[in-house]
This record gives sequence, structure tokens and C-alpha cells, in this order.
Amino acid sequence: MNNKQREVVIVSAARTPIGKHGGFYNDLPAEDLAVLAVKEAIDRSKIDLSKIKIDHIVAGMIYIDSQNQQIYLPRNVAGRVADIYNDTDNLRVAPGKTTLRICGTGFQILADAFDLLMHDEPQKMNCVISFATENMSQTNLIHQGRRKKDNVWDFDEAPLKDYLLEGFAHNLYKTLMPKTAEVYGAKVGITRKECDEFSYLSHKRAKEAQLQQWNRFSDSGKNDFLKGIFNVDTVDKAGNALNVWKDEGTKYDISLEELAALRPMLGPKGLVTPGTASQISDGAAAAVLMDREFADKNNIPYLAILRGYQFSTVDPEIMGQGPVPAVKQLLKNLNLKLSDIDLFEINEAFAAQYLAVEKELKLPRDKTNVNGGAVAIGHNIAATGLRITTDLIYELKRQNKKLGIASACIGGGQGGAICVEIV
Repeated sequence: MNNKQREVVIVSAARTPIGKHGGFYNDLPAEDLAVLAVKEAIDRSKIDLSKIKIDHIVAGMIYIDSQNQQIYLPRNVAGRVADIYNDTDNLRVAPGKTTLRICGTGFQILADAFDLLMHDEPQKMNCVISFATENMSQTNLIHQGRRKKDNVWDFDEAPLKDYLLEGFAHNLYKTLMPKTAEVYGAKVGITRKECDEFSYLSHKRAKEAQLQQWNRFSDSGKNDFLKGIFNVDTVDKAGNALNVWKDEGTKYDISLEELAALRPMLGPKGLVTPGTASQISDGAAAAVLMDREFADKNNIPYLAILRGYQFSTVDPEIMGQGPVPAVKQLLKNLNLKLSDIDLFEINEAFAAQYLAVEKELKLPRDKTNVNGGAVAIGHNIAATGLRITTDLIYELKRQNKKLGIASACIGGGQGGAICVEIV
């Protein structure tokens, strides 16, 4: 089978509920979140680990230095999940790597799996697990002193720097993440009023979806909202029982008046406020991907075909524009039109950024982020791409639709996009 005929399928996908800063997951490391997500993805896939070989594991995490031993993330997660299944010959021997593309990391782990599964012999693979995780609540201060020349164990004096905030600034271009949204939104003609109204809509949609999600848990599964989410039932590092079923950041009582009263963070237009920016968040997501022919041969059902991906660049000073060229090129690559796409998930890094992308791409709002976005749900940076892809797949299935595109802007002036087709 040549590459033109080969297809990659998403056998299963799952995500944790997203916690807000200092919330649900304050004492639960990113690695623990990843273990939960990978186990859930394997459980959902219903594959027999004694018979299906895991060829590779692709991990995604950005703030990797903020937590103990995260340089070993894919191997640690594989080993711990193997312990859960009492398996020693499969997950443990699967090679793993950690990949990073800032806000597009959750797409990159899918793209990496796609490429691995599209290889010809002898590098041909059949099954890859991708996962991404982030606990932004646990990012810390970093001492930036260099090792002394005359003593490898001693360091020069240096200030402590906030590891989280360091990533929000792009020093080469003298800009900040929120500033890029402010500049891009103003350039496209977005107003503060529109940003407040869209943020309110994001919370409203997320709240309504959560209420339907609760009905799913309490009403014998009659509702199918947010089925990508699984219930987290564990114990955190402090020994506290943790049972979480919904995204934590969504506000049920927010009002337009409250949003309009918030002070702008910067810029003359005041487009970016604490209410119109995505939330600092914690959470993880995972997926099992396979070569379609292999899945069919082994009678393994799958959720969707991963039709393709695209990464594109824009001016770093208007970083939020990234989804525009990425989506356009992806559609061109797949010989599709915007009108062919049934649903979109565009990450809401900032309301101003989303609204500018919506305006440039002419996205139908009734088909985009229908269950709310990162303004209301949160943006656990490394996992966001897979989070919104998971939510997109399950919403397509719920609505009995076929094609979906997920996309996000990426720090440094990039955009990423993924297309999925429900089988």
C-alpha cells in the first residue's frame, strides 16, 4: 500500500476535565494527569495489549523543567500505565519522545503519530499513542545563574524568573502574547464590546454543555454532550481524594456588565482583559492512532480518520492570526472548501484573536466552538490541540456530522490545523 492510499485513524481519544489555576489539580503533577488520560484512551480503544503492539509513544509538554524528572515523561507514563495493566512486554518497550510546538503541541503529537504511521517499510508502524499534559499551577521560579567556570557545582548569582511568564513574552520581537492579540484584533477592526460579548457567549455555551453533560451522568446516558471528557477519580500528592467530572473554569453567573467593567491589560483599544483572555489551566489528553488497514484487519473500530494537518507562519507581532493561513492551506491540501466543513474548533487564546480569525476566515459562528472555548474552559497549553480535537470528534458524532477542523494560533507566529472525518 503506498502513501496515497494509506490512511491514519483515531481509534480513541479522551481528555481530563480542565482545572483552573490552583484548583482541582493543584497537587496533581502533569505526569499523573497523563497517566490517567493514557489509561482512559487505552480503555476506550478496547485493544488487547497482549496482542496489539504499541510501536511508539509521543508525548507533549511545555513547562517540562518545572516538575521533577519530566525529561523522562513518555517513558515514565508508559511504565506507570504498564503497571496498571500488569504488562511488561508492550508499553514498557515502546520507544517514546517528547515534542513541543508551544500552543500547537497538542496538534504536533497527532502530526507526529500521523507521520510515523504513514512510513513505508522498514520503518512502518501500526499503532501509536499520543498524549499531552500540562499543570500550569505547578510552574515555578527558575534560578538562571550559570555554573561557574572553576566549579561545576557552584553557580553565579542571578535573579529568579517566573517560568510561566517567561513563555508569554517573545523577547526577540519585543512583544507579549496578549499584545499580539491586541494588535491583531485592532488591525482587523474588532471592538472591546465584541470581545466582551464573545467571552460571555463562550461561558454561556460551556455552561449549557456542562448542564447537558451532567444529564448524561445522571440520566442513564441519554445525553451525549462532552463525551470526550472522562471522570477523574484519584488521589493527589497531598492524599486528598479527587473526583472531577467537569471543566472548572466555566462561570455560571458571569454577566456582560461584569466583563465590561474589567480593566484592560494593555493597549489603547483595551481588547484584552482578564475576562477576554484564556485561563491558565491544568489537564491532559490522549489518543490511540492506527494505520487504517491494520485496524480493519484486526477488527478494531475507530472514531475518525485523521485526514491531514498543516502548520503555517504569520508575523510574530500578530501571532493570533495563525489559524488563518493554516486552515486555508489545509483546505487546499485536502481539496475541500470551507463550506464542506461541518464543525470548527478554533482555540480562544484571546477573544480578540478568535474574533479576528473568525472575521478573516468568514467562519460560521453557529458551527464554531459550539460548546464554548478556552476563554471559558481554559488553555492548558500543551494539551489544548488534542483537547479541542477530542471535543470536536465527539461533537461531530453527537450531531451526526462528518468533517471537522480544529486550529489554534501558536506562540512565535505560527498556526496549526487538523482535519478529522467521522467514519
